[in-house]
Amino acid sequence: MTGVVRALVATLLLAVTAVACAAEQEDRQKLQQLGKDILKLEQSIQGDSKEQQQLARELKKTELAAAELSGQVRQIEQKLAELDAELKQLRQQQTALEQSRRDQQGLIASQVSAAYRLGNEESIKLLLNQEDPNKVSRALKYHDYFLAARAEKLTQYRKTIEELATVEQGIAERQAALADNRTRLAEQQQKLAESQRVRSEVLMRLDRQISSSQQSLAQLKNERKRLESVLKALEESLAKLTPPTSTEPFSRRKGKLPWPVSGQLSQYFGATRTADITWNGWLIKAREGADVHAIHHGRIIFSDYLRGHGLLVIVDHSDGYMSLYAHNRELLKVTGDWVSAGEVIAKVGNSGGQRDHALYFEIRHNGRPTNPKYWLVGKG
Repeated sequence: MTGVVRALVATLLLAVTAVACAAEQEDRQKLQQLGKDILKLEQSIQGDSKEQQQLARELKKTELAAAELSGQVRQIEQKLAELDAELKQLRQQQTALEQSRRDQQGLIASQVSAAYRLGNEESIKLLLNQEDPNKVSRALKYHDYFLAARAEKLTQYRKTIEELATVEQGIAERQAALADNRTRLAEQQQKLAESQRVRSEVLMRLDRQISSSQQSLAQLKNERKRLESVLKALEESLAKLTPPTSTEPFSRRKGKLPWPVSGQLSQYFGATRTADITWNGWLIKAREGADVHAIHHGRIIFSDYLRGHGLLVIVDHSDGYMSLYAHNRELLKVTGDWVSAGEVIAKVGNSGGQRDHALYFEIRHNGRPTNPKYWLVGKG
């Protein structure tokens, strides 16, 4: 390939990359604008009493605050783990350097003692004690080696002392950082506990507002209406975006997809929720803060708070397939992000007014709910 051809190919590649980056940025901006439009759409949906609407706003505020605090707590805990690992490694280095220092100290002491026994004029004594010139030459050479070895050991000893001082300083810095982060962690955990207490109070007030089964049914219908409106808006906008691509289409993974979270299935697709409403997905009870994984490659098309569903993630898998993950404690991806199969996208929680920690999960095709049972791998 000539230089001209290589330059042309490089120019074309740069142009293609620039176009792809511009398209990616444009898609991300469209999705972010769509997210803002959806929040306005959600607010326009009425049906609940003014008191319920006010309490729902309070609940959203406290749950978003709790999500932010949870993220801060998680980051501090990660930092503590990193500092602990660094401190452990530094202490191992310290132990090894201390042992090396003692060994070197012993060797130097032996050499100093030998030199003292020979006296200050070592080379002159060697000359006077030898009669054979060849032996004199060899003795002087050995003596030079001895002096060089002694000097090298002194240099190594000084280097070990310097390294030990550096390691000890590193240990002191890590210990100070650990203490500071533990203090910050305690403060954030206290704030999080207070936020959860406020949330509990809001939920109790909401319960008093929804005093009858008819009110509960109306609330569920309104929540479903909000979700369906969001999905409809998303579907209409997806045609304008670059579709996700992967090595294997979503449709070919039927019965092979992994579970989004490790937990116990408590509500099944199609099970009765109220007299007029059935479950459109699965409710999977799981440990608070457990990792929520994307079941397949795709793009985050919604990552925000939705009334009744709390912190919600929706992933587009192309060809009309979507997966939904609701009631999270924390969202780890933002709208527009690409995700791989198995990638962690959220943390299990109980946002949206739930009592138990669980993940609500749906799979949809062309907007219609489909039973996850036929898509996810069996659990034996």
